[in-house]
Amino acid sequence: MSSLNRLIIGGVLALLAIGAIAAGGWWFFIREDNKLATTSPAIPKNLATATTGAASGATSKAGDPLTFRIIPDRSEAAYFADEKLASLPLPSKAKGTTKDIAGEFHLAADGFDLDPAKPSKFTVNLKTLKSDKDKRDQRVQNLALETGKFGTATFTASKVTGFDESIAAGQEQTLQLTGTLDLHGVQKEITWEVKARREGSVITGLATVTFKFADFNIPVPNIAGFVSVQDEVTLQVQIVAQAG
Repeated sequence: MSSLNRLIIGGVLALLAIGAIAAGGWWFFIREDNKLATTSPAIPKNLATATTGAASGATSKAGDPLTFRIIPDRSEAAYFADEKLASLPLPSKAKGTTKDIAGEFHLAADGFDLDPAKPSKFTVNLKTLKSDKDKRDQRVQNLALETGKFGTATFTASKVTGFDESIAAGQEQTLQLTGTLDLHGVQKEITWEVKARREGSVITGLATVTFKFADFNIPVPNIAGFVSVQDEVTLQVQIVAQAG
C-alpha cells in the first residue's frame, strides 16, 4: 500500500473517530429528554386561605371583576425544541426556562371570563431564558430570538372558551385561551390549550402552544449541519396568580 493511500485511509479513520466521539459526547453530555408538563399547578395552601373579598381590596364590590397578578417566583415560562445529531437517530428535547414573567388577568367574579374593560396580558423577559447548556443559550439568544432587538414576548388575551360551571372550585378546567402573541417583532393570533384552577382569590394555569419558527420569522438555530433543530417549538407557561 502506498504512503498516499495509507494517509488517505488514516485521514478517513480519524474523521470517523472524531464523528463517533462527537456523537457520543452529544448523546451523553448534551442530549436531554425533557418532558412537557401535563397539569396545572395545585392551588398553594398558604394563598388559598385568603378569601376573594379580602384579597380583592376594600373598594371591590361583590360581583365586580377581579385582577389576578402573576407571582413570578411561583411561575415559569419555558420553550421545548426537538434536536438531533445529523445523520444519527438520537432524539433530544431541549428546554429553556425563566421565572422573569409578569402580568395580570382581569376576570369576572366567577369563572374565567375576561373583563373586556381591561387588557389581560403577560410579558416574558427572553433575555433570561436558560437551558443547561451555555452554547445552546447563545444560539437561542443571539441567532434565533435576537434578544438584543426583541428582548421580550408579550401575550394579550382576547377570549377564553371551554369553562365548565359543573366543575367544583379548585378542580382543573380545560380551556382555550386565544389572543395575540408579540414575539420577534411579529404579532400573530394564537390559541393556547390551558389547564386551569380557580379557588377563592387564587388561579393557577398551565398554557401550551406549538407553532413553527417561521410563523414568527425566527431562524431555526441549527449548528452547521451537526445538530439540527426541528422546525416547530412548543411554549409552556405555568402561572400562579392572586387577586389583590
